[in-house]
Amino acid sequence: MEKRSEEFNGDIPVLNVKGESLPEAWENSVVELYNHGGMYKRQGPKDKGKLQLDSTMTMVIENPDSKLFMHKYIGCGIEDLLGYEMELLGAKDSWVVDDYDSVSDKRWAYHYHQRLASYPDGRETIDQIESMIKGLSNEPYTRRNTAITWVPKLDIGHKDPPCMQSVWAYIAPCKDNTFKLNMNFRFRSRNVMIAAPMNLAGEYALQCYIREKVIENTGMILKNGRLLDFSDSYHVSARDQPILKGFIERLEKSKEKNETIVERAYNRKFVFGYMEEERLKVEKKIIDQTQKRFVERGERQVGKIKEISKYLGGYHAREN
Repeated sequence: MEKRSEEFNGDIPVLNVKGESLPEAWENSVVELYNHGGMYKRQGPKDKGKLQLDSTMTMVIENPDSKLFMHKYIGCGIEDLLGYEMELLGAKDSWVVDDYDSVSDKRWAYHYHQRLASYPDGRETIDQIESMIKGLSNEPYTRRNTAITWVPKLDIGHKDPPCMQSVWAYIAPCKDNTFKLNMNFRFRSRNVMIAAPMNLAGEYALQCYIREKVIENTGMILKNGRLLDFSDSYHVSARDQPILKGFIERLEKSKEKNETIVERAYNRKFVFGYMEEERLKVEKKIIDQTQKRFVERGERQVGKIKEISKYLGGYHAREN
């Protein structure tokens, strides 16, 4: 690996990578950060004056439908990806506080699906995902199909505000009279070694969901286009430096054996097949957690959790 410079002049480096698949793009982003990121001391709770590695990162996944789906070096399991997909599609909406003026409620302040599908607007909510699907269906050429998560009233000063800030979708024509759904995701802050791979899998699930709904509404021949993943701060905290070191060491050994990304990634058939084996277990776990923690909401949420789980079963089969 190229030796990274230890000098830092106050400017966070702006880095750019691309990859054919989700795992290739993520691997390239880790290597680029390791080689060219800025190393400096940060007084945050996770760094406590120790060195962290930081960058502003643009990641392009050229073909999210690639057969390669999950990197073998990520710090979570396949069942964790499944749980994240369910959460992003709304399986844990009941875990978010109802009263947006409350400061004493101990439930989650947000999660991404809640902010995207039930964005708080006073005492009403806005389903931005449904609005995006409607906009793409009625006016595919419009550039206004965007959704945000940041609520200034709630998030300024909050100890745990959303990392993902916005989603943008656009349908572009192909030469063969078909179309592609291009999507951009922007994050203000990103844990590279743990959160980023899970986020990428969730981004793809949301892209597939929106594409399917637009096809249902219009009948157009719509394929998944490139994903663009942008982070204001794409970083490895001081605490996670050993994880980064372990990744680089494994990658170096792999390259010494002349292995490629094919050997370092699981294909979608294996990942989605395993997810399907685990889906009902994860579904039950989320239902049990919901009923135990939120008695007044548990029964109302069970049907929704099962519906999301059933959808993911079909999604994994279709995208396999």
